[in-house]
Amino acid sequence: MKKLLASIIMSAALVASLGCSNWNRMTPKSLDNSTTASEVKKNLLADHLTGVDVDVNEGVVTLAGHLPTAADRQKAYDDAAKVTGVKKVVNHIDVP
Repeated sequence: MKKLLASIIMSAALVASLGCSNWNRMTPKSLDNSTTASEVKKNLLADHLTGVDVDVNEGVVTLAGHLPTAADRQKAYDDAAKVTGVKKVVNHIDVP
């Protein structure tokens, strides 16, 4: 009886530990430069921000151009920063 109870407890512990593992979780893969630039441009367009040049080099996004307000400049920065794989955003957008 003790052996049966011990094997049931060990089996339950094994199942519980496997159920809590990270085996089935995936880490998002970084995007390449052109895909990252496309995602940033898509985000900018969704916020109706046009006239911004986007350059990406190994996760560093550089924004350049002109926007009418400082709030738009900040939105552009946020749109770039939220893309997967972006390590840094350099914001060279001019505001009058």
